[in-house]
This record gives sequence, structure tokens and C-alpha cells, in this order.
Amino acid sequence: MAIDLLTAHGIAALPTSLAAIVTIGVPVLLALGFGHLMFSLFTPQEFASNAFVGSVKYGFVVEIYAVVAALTLVGSWDIYQTARDTLQKEVGAVYMLALTVDGYNLPQQQDTRTEMRAAIRHYAAAVVSEDWPAMQAGAAAAVGSERAFQRLARAFLDAEPVTPAQAAVAQNAVQWVANVSDARIARLSVTSRTLSGLIWFLVLTVSVAVIAFQWFFGGGSQGMHYAMGAVIATIVGSVLLVGLKLAFPFVGDAALISPRPYYELMQVS
Repeated sequence: MAIDLLTAHGIAALPTSLAAIVTIGVPVLLALGFGHLMFSLFTPQEFASNAFVGSVKYGFVVEIYAVVAALTLVGSWDIYQTARDTLQKEVGAVYMLALTVDGYNLPQQQDTRTEMRAAIRHYAAAVVSEDWPAMQAGAAAAVGSERAFQRLARAFLDAEPVTPAQAAVAQNAVQWVANVSDARIARLSVTSRTLSGLIWFLVLTVSVAVIAFQWFFGGGSQGMHYAMGAVIATIVGSVLLVGLKLAFPFVGDAALISPRPYYELMQVS
């Protein structure tokens, strides 16, 4: 458990308040602690003599951090946006299938309607109970909703249309089932698209450099320098927190993406 909390996924899985303490509180404490160490080792005169050279070098470090942070946030946003759009596509296709059920309204099609509705509820329940825990853990489910999807597909693809209207609906149902299949595969693969551990290591390294390097030069009051150090650390930690939450949209309390739409589909009757 302790090791897991040190990983990007482990921090993202924490409640937002605790994740903020880790990603923002720790950098602030690190900045203040490093500042206290530097002020105890060097005199104000030494800081002042290094002000010009230090500020130039610090500007270079900040530029590197800005590039790394921007790339991380863009990558994290892409993961979140892809996951959100994929879920909307899947839920939308299943909802359209649910709307077609009443089109099979002949007396002899009672069993067909019952199976369609049951297949939709079963698929939604399988996503919530099997797929979602695996997605939150950052792993692929061994079986997951595969069998439930096969049942859903068979319920609509095997339905025999009797009237011309049903024939037209059946043609659209083929496309909606295909959309569910494509979106389901994309949803399950989102966890494999997360940023590499090397990227997070780079972000962490550059963040520590930005927090620490500011203390190698100084001037003015120590109190003002501590205040600026705390603000910089807060900004760095906030960027890290947002990046983590976006890169792991299915985890945490509350997660950016929840299974609530599938709970709604479980009420189809």
C-alpha cells in the first residue's frame, strides 16, 4: 500500500483533499525546508553576489519546466477527453438500442422485447461490476463485459423484423451495436494510454528543480523569499495535481468520469 501511494496512479486514486495534500503540501514543505537549509548555509552577501547569474540560470530551468508541464497537461487532457467521448459514444449507442425495443410491438415479439431489455440491463450491470473496478485499478478485466456484450449483440442482431418499419430499425441497430463494440474496446484501452512512468519522473524532477533552484540566489527580506517560494511550490503542485487527475479519469473520490450513465441504463424496462 505504501509503495502504491508513491505511484502516479496511487496518488490519483486518493480523495481530492488527500491528493492535494500530497501534491501541493509536500512541495510547499520541501520549498520552505530547502530555503531554511540554504539560509543557514550561506550569508545574504553570498546570495546577493549570485543573484544575476542565478536568475539567468533559474529562468532557463523555468522555461524547461513550462515546456514539460504544458506537454504533460496536454497529454493528460487528451486522455481525459478521449475517455469522456468514448463513454458518451457507448452510452449513446446503447440508449438508441433501448429506444428501438418498443418498435418490436407485435404480440408474437414479446419474448424478443423481454430479451432486448434484459440484455441492455445485463450489459450495463457488467460494465459497472466488472469493467469499472478493473479500469479504476488501471488494469484490463480478464473477461469483463465480453459475455454481456455478446448477449446484447445477439439480442438485437438476431431479432427478426416483420414490418417495414422494423426492417429499417434493424438496419440501424447493426450500426449501433458496432458503435457499442468500438466504444467498449476504446474505453477498456484508455488505461493503457496513460502517460509513461518516465514522463512522470521527468515532471517530478523538473518540479523539484524549480522549487529548489530559486533558493540559490536571493535578496530582500527572508520572509518575502519564503512567501514567493511557497507560491511557486503551490503552482507546481497544482499543475501536478491537475495532470494526475486528468491522466487517470476513472480513479479517485470523486473520479472525473463516473459509471452513473450505466446505472441509468440498468433501469431500462
